[in-house]
Amino acid sequence: MMRERRLSPYELLGGTSTTTAGKLAARAWLDSLALTPPTHWYVEVMMSTGAALPTLAFDRDSETRFRLEVFSEEWGVYFCHRGAVSWIRVTDLPFVHGRDDFGLAPIMPPLKNVGRLVRAIETVHGLCFDRDRALVRSNVPHIESTLAPWIRAL
Repeated sequence: MMRERRLSPYELLGGTSTTTAGKLAARAWLDSLALTPPTHWYVEVMMSTGAALPTLAFDRDSETRFRLEVFSEEWGVYFCHRGAVSWIRVTDLPFVHGRDDFGLAPIMPPLKNVGRLVRAIETVHGLCFDRDRALVRSNVPHIESTLAPWIRAL
């Protein structure tokens, strides 16, 4: 005998939304830079402290890094310092992706105000991220020169 599956309230209303708060914030951020992205786009900004240039490969136990990740569907931040890590992603609401040793999830600002989070991290931990030597990875054409002043203002 086959049981009838009950529909959830969301399914009764026509399914789930394809637009999330994270997706809307990511698109608004990119629009503020006046850039035209491909359909599925990404921007990663990595900053380090001291003389070391940020690299894709690093030791989270001994190095300090801040990474902003903005994708067409969501955005998030990754911060590591002295072996502790916080990785927070924002789709509908901020959520912990693995670990949140620094307790960043409850204090995540809107993407447009992520500079406040960067400055708070610097103040609390006595750090200074090198914005002038940030590593940018993206599939959005011509983003490096447009993004440089934004990064310096973080």
